[in-house]
Amino acid sequence: MSEKKEESFSMSSFWKTNLPTRNILVILLIIHITLWIISLATVNIETFRDAISISQEILIRVGQFNLAVFQGHVYQLLTSIFVHVDLVHLLSNCLFLLVFGLKAEERLLSWQYYLVFIISGLMGGILSFVYGPISISAGASGAIFGLLGADLTLMYLHERTKSFWGYVASGVIFFFIMSFGSPNVTLFAHAIGLITGAIIPFIFKKRRKSSELDVSF
Repeated sequence: MSEKKEESFSMSSFWKTNLPTRNILVILLIIHITLWIISLATVNIETFRDAISISQEILIRVGQFNLAVFQGHVYQLLTSIFVHVDLVHLLSNCLFLLVFGLKAEERLLSWQYYLVFIISGLMGGILSFVYGPISISAGASGAIFGLLGADLTLMYLHERTKSFWGYVASGVIFFFIMSFGSPNVTLFAHAIGLITGAIIPFIFKKRRKSSELDVSF
């Protein structure tokens, strides 16, 4: 098979079989493009940063504006997972979603994948409250760390090979890049997302033993 055919087959396989990662990636892109267009139409563009960013007014409505959450807009804990501050923020999260999300798909059923993603993202949002009521946070990195945490747990439980430690190393690099490489991220959200994702497989394992259901990670 030629390189072109192999590349075509690989892309075809991604769109046909890697459903959770593909679906979330598409959702993130659609949401960001929509918000970006609205932002461009409603904000005066003065700098390049303005041109690639989502306006603060939009982030206050669909990101996680802690004061708004305290006032009852709890939905922001969920919507903020799918909103990104700017193009660089989006692309970095999409890159790591592909790296760690596709890996997680090898060990998680689709519904388990989505569950880990959402719960880890929500926990990350809750921990972002430590930054105070006027803080605004957004991004899927806490949820992506959850996928990484779940995958690390399952690798440790079932494999414990040299590749496990290589994956740990790549996860540590990811953590430092995402937590300290940008002012738009929250360290606590990343940490709790990772911990949440790492714990969830143990919960399902325990439930499976007690109920004898054929549910496995």
